[in-house]
Amino acid sequence: MRFCEKIYLTLLPPTEEDPKSDRLRLLDALAALKYSPVEIPLQVLQRLHTSCLEGHYQITVTLVYREKDWVATDVEPGDTRSSHYGIAVDYGSTTIVMQLVDLNTGNVVAQDSEKNGQIQYGTDILTRITYAMEDSSHTEDLHRATIETFRLLLRRMAQETGIPAESCPLMIISGNTTMIHFLLQLDARTVFFAPYAPVTLAPGWFFGSELELGFSGVAYIIPAASNYIGGDIVSGLLNLDFCRDDEVKLFFDIGTNGELVIGSREWLLAGAGAAGPALEGYISRYGVRAQNGAIDTVHIQDGKLSFTTIGNQKPVGICGSGIIDLLAQMRIQGWINIAGTFNPDASSRITYLPEEDQYAVIYADAGESALGEPLYFSQMDISQYLDTKAAAHTMIDCILEYAGCSGSEIARCYLSGAFAAHSNLESAITIGVFPDLPRERYVCIANASLDGARALLLDRSRLKDIRYFTETLYCVQFASIPDFIIRMQAAKFIPHTDMKRYPSVMKRLGKNE
Repeated sequence: MRFCEKIYLTLLPPTEEDPKSDRLRLLDALAALKYSPVEIPLQVLQRLHTSCLEGHYQITVTLVYREKDWVATDVEPGDTRSSHYGIAVDYGSTTIVMQLVDLNTGNVVAQDSEKNGQIQYGTDILTRITYAMEDSSHTEDLHRATIETFRLLLRRMAQETGIPAESCPLMIISGNTTMIHFLLQLDARTVFFAPYAPVTLAPGWFFGSELELGFSGVAYIIPAASNYIGGDIVSGLLNLDFCRDDEVKLFFDIGTNGELVIGSREWLLAGAGAAGPALEGYISRYGVRAQNGAIDTVHIQDGKLSFTTIGNQKPVGICGSGIIDLLAQMRIQGWINIAGTFNPDASSRITYLPEEDQYAVIYADAGESALGEPLYFSQMDISQYLDTKAAAHTMIDCILEYAGCSGSEIARCYLSGAFAAHSNLESAITIGVFPDLPRERYVCIANASLDGARALLLDRSRLKDIRYFTETLYCVQFASIPDFIIRMQAAKFIPHTDMKRYPSVMKRLGKNE
């Protein structure tokens, strides 16, 4: 069952004996096919008579299901059912990703992404909320930045495919609670400040024109389960099997923040916390996003360090996947110890920086670097990185204990986000980001939020799963766990102070430990 359908109709033209209005003729024909009630907005009504005349009363009407009714988004002369497209959106705080989907076949026709324009007002959500609080006009700034990014992506996909966004009747938007507040120009302070009562968790349906999105159809915003477990996480669960059997599964979405869900068809627990920026590479002086020239893999063999870069270009810095490889390789080779402290005797690449009063590893010398200067990862960089990896590890640790489960009971561990999709899983386990589970239990997903939005776009019966997730998820407040900070301290080691948790890493360390 699709959210959006195109119905080809042959209507009887009016006569003096049968002067029934075009609108009523259309509604009667749709009701006979069990499409009722139907709303016909003004912009569609204005095109109805012309379309009837041009098509000799043979027309195609596009309907979108809104749970309680149908809304007509377009009426065209003739049979246009072969051209039927919708849009799925992952509305992230850092990046917005959009897909154009053929609703007849389910195929993705085009996909594009762009940095969220809101970044100019703050790289993190809390900074953007603070900006919005400074002046009433700033809420409009954040909304406008979002809309401009949406429109840019719509234009680029139209240029690529020749399919104008205006012809798309439906857009499914998946995003966290704060991002949705920015999109709708709602007061986002309500998400982060007491009494923590957001304006809405389930915004529902809007006309594209209401949101200034540049398309004439309607947009559905996937509801959130709580302030911090947003529609992007609910969407991400749609393509997973949490509600199908009794096995325990874990879902961890790592982006600017980290959100976890653990459970089965009988119960679901969720939690959220800061986890992502450092894991994505933004802590180091030479840390960069995944772009051309970014070091994305590192390997150390027989004391020699080698790397690859995105686009096979000279390195301009190192991204998240490269950092995680670098730390894992240095730990296994004895260049750093369990606390992440450099061993200067292990390699000539480990050098003292007098101006910074700390050691660092030179992973690309001046001759290798596109910048003409050495690229390095410092002792302070390691410390900051371990703070963030400890937060990610501790969130998993706490939610497992809250659920009364051990790591061995996790039948499947789903990892989503750019970090999970592009990082080496073995390296992530080596430094202690994830538990030391059998590797076949891990499933890495590039963008679960986008996958869920597309799944809903193609099948409105998935609304029942969304209701199950939003009604069943119980949210754990990590800040309320008394020993959370103590657990984090224990996790600021590579891979952990309790090495028994990481038998495979102990085996690899061998005589180097």
